[in-house]
Amino acid sequence: MHKILILTVLLAGVFSASGQKLWHKQGHSHHCPVCYGSGVSEKVFIPPPGFGEVSLKSAEKKSEFVVSYSLFPQEAKEAFEYAVSIWEQLVESPVPIHVQANWRTKNQNVLGSCAPSSFEKNFKGAPRKDIYYPIVLAEKITGTELTGPERPDMVAEFNKDINWYFGTDGKTPVLMYDFVSVVLHEIGHGLGFTGFFYVSGQTGEYSYWETGDATSYDLLVERFNGDQLIDTSNYTNPSIELKNALTSNLLYAESPVALIEGNSRPRLFAPTTWDNGSSIYHLNGATYPTRNINSLMTQSIGMGAAIHNPGPLTMGILADLGWKNMVIDFVPVKDMEEIKPIKIEVKITSDYSLDSSQLFVVYSVDSFESKPDSTPLFAIDSLTFQAEWTPDEGTRRIDYYITARDTMNRIFRNPSEAPNEFYSFSIGPDLIKPVIEHEPIAYFFDTGIDLLFNARVVDNLGVDTVFIEYTINGAAFPPFGLSFDSMSVYSSVFPVSSELLKDGDEIEYSITAIDASVARNFRSIPLKGKYSFRVEKMFDPVGGYINDFNTSTPDFVLSDFGIFTEQGFENGALHSPHPYPSPDQDDTEFNFKTYLKYPIILNDQAILSFDEIVLVEPGTAGTKFGDFEFWDYVIVEGSKNKGETWLPLADGYDSREYAVWENNFNSSISGMNSTAAGTPEWFIKREINMLENGNFDSGDTILIRFRLFSDPYAHGWGWAIDNLRIQSPVSSNIASLSPGNILVYPNPFNGSFKITSETSKSIDHLQFDVFNMFGQKVKSVIAQNVSGKVTTEIDIENGAKGMYLLVVKENGKQVFTKKLIHN
Repeated sequence: MHKILILTVLLAGVFSASGQKLWHKQGHSHHCPVCYGSGVSEKVFIPPPGFGEVSLKSAEKKSEFVVSYSLFPQEAKEAFEYAVSIWEQLVESPVPIHVQANWRTKNQNVLGSCAPSSFEKNFKGAPRKDIYYPIVLAEKITGTELTGPERPDMVAEFNKDINWYFGTDGKTPVLMYDFVSVVLHEIGHGLGFTGFFYVSGQTGEYSYWETGDATSYDLLVERFNGDQLIDTSNYTNPSIELKNALTSNLLYAESPVALIEGNSRPRLFAPTTWDNGSSIYHLNGATYPTRNINSLMTQSIGMGAAIHNPGPLTMGILADLGWKNMVIDFVPVKDMEEIKPIKIEVKITSDYSLDSSQLFVVYSVDSFESKPDSTPLFAIDSLTFQAEWTPDEGTRRIDYYITARDTMNRIFRNPSEAPNEFYSFSIGPDLIKPVIEHEPIAYFFDTGIDLLFNARVVDNLGVDTVFIEYTINGAAFPPFGLSFDSMSVYSSVFPVSSELLKDGDEIEYSITAIDASVARNFRSIPLKGKYSFRVEKMFDPVGGYINDFNTSTPDFVLSDFGIFTEQGFENGALHSPHPYPSPDQDDTEFNFKTYLKYPIILNDQAILSFDEIVLVEPGTAGTKFGDFEFWDYVIVEGSKNKGETWLPLADGYDSREYAVWENNFNSSISGMNSTAAGTPEWFIKREINMLENGNFDSGDTILIRFRLFSDPYAHGWGWAIDNLRIQSPVSSNIASLSPGNILVYPNPFNGSFKITSETSKSIDHLQFDVFNMFGQKVKSVIAQNVSGKVTTEIDIENGAKGMYLLVVKENGKQVFTKKLIHN
């Protein structure tokens, strides 16, 4: 049986993707929560929960923290791992929690800082609508690694210049700071002790990348009288009144879990002068001094204090942030054409036990304008509950929601904002057509993996039939049906064997869905014409490949890329879209790809080389491929299993790879995008040893693809590739210098100009010739045994004003020309 390749993506909500937020680039810059050193000696040891009962190593882990260290000394790593082991017994998550830990110099009294790497809202199972949750908590609730293991869930930094005590025994000397305590504190911020409140001048505000955005922590913040700070009926955002509340010294966290365990309402640190990184997102140190069990998450830690227990108030707040959650899941009731018994089956997953007497379907016939009715949910098994009732005669519409309560007296609803939001179904004749969502197939790269057609089809009453009509090269074939898969997805393998398809075949198709109503309502897409795509066959393997792209070729899959002569270029090349687009939407991304259809049999000298121009968004300074803020990039990848999985032939890179690319990308910025267009002078030769990184070995047969990754925001001209050579003998007269390796300045010049060349290989003979407008050579400079970065100055001081032509030759081969003006 062939394996199946899904070529279409249905919905962003179905297939989760991760990308940067607009806020990360141009929104309000929030201060990361920090932990201060008090400068006061406060000798105390508060041991971890269960201390002495069982060792941390043997205790049952409820979660797994995976830490990436940057510049950490070994003893700091060991203390960090001990702190992590404490949190692993306290917070529960089905997916690993990834932490980036950095050892850095920070302000004198700052011990450490930490914040979530990003926030998510409106994900499946989110406790509240339009409220942001730290990525680590969103992953816990969804049970899915939304960011993937290559990106951290939280980023923490620790002051390397502090007099640290790295022991784990709580015996911290009175003039040293306990590292384990500070790590526990900072991870607490990464788990959710943070938010979007801030003070700007005379106003208090909250925002992420839009005013009014708030976190699940911000949702809990209230005055002594219970007024919620993000309730705009209490406090306008922004306003002087909100600033006064934020600096009132009388703020609390509304935490049902903390209260039900016999504690008072947690008091927050809200000093009369706003403190960036400290206000609001700590407990009040005056209320919970160092010897108090709840002192870990206060605004500062004293010398000699070893606090290895978050305390019940912190754990209560974390629970109410969502670490102790309830997810109510069910299939909404479809419309019906006649009255019949209504049966709703609900799956409830709760971190605390359910109050079985408080599980209901609440329903109304007037959008909850009058008092609603309800029917209880009865247990079918430990997770499944069912309710059944029959509507009254004459009922035409029912609105409803599900409500449940846990033993901590917390009420959860689906939808979360009920009764302001609710589900509905209608009773009566149906004339509504099905809705079809489908991403048209761009191409079928036939590598022996079957082609799968799929679509998401939904209908208010129910779907009866989904089928595809198609032609191959204009000849019609019998339609074939799509079967229900999951999440309203219908799919089917293409019924024509790939062995009967030829390279270049054109397939046109349409999709039709018919509902289950008496009227048999149907819809077909597209509304006009047909979708079409081209069959691209994988060719027989070869030992080498050469292409200068000066003529069109069937050798590449060219759905995203194209082979053409770009404006301002003399010859053809392999081009990405110019400019390449970005999605301009959070948590989405584009990948532009082109595949070489010839598999390559790798040999011992597995060298791939090409000339290129890369004008893609540079990452944040200091980041490298794989880092969170390494934004757009280009990469060459290989696959030895016919495209099922792809591995880098070398790390991805962006416009920072060479100054000529980065400088020109940044030379023309409009909004967040670069408008600079590539020119042939910026071509630089790249050479990749396809065996060097260990992903592939000599003798492997691999497919090769070129990919441009575009994150949600900001883009540029893109990528151009020319003179591709794969495992083909390189002529001795092939130059190592590319136009992009040569910088000439200033232009225009006055008397003299400079030429900076940069090469990784030694050049025996480098010659610079200058010609005047009559074609006469007026200057010739020769450099021998040139390597690395070299600057040569050429003096034309006695030459006439006007136009000149510079010609650069490497070992006798012309590699560069440029027109210059002498003022």
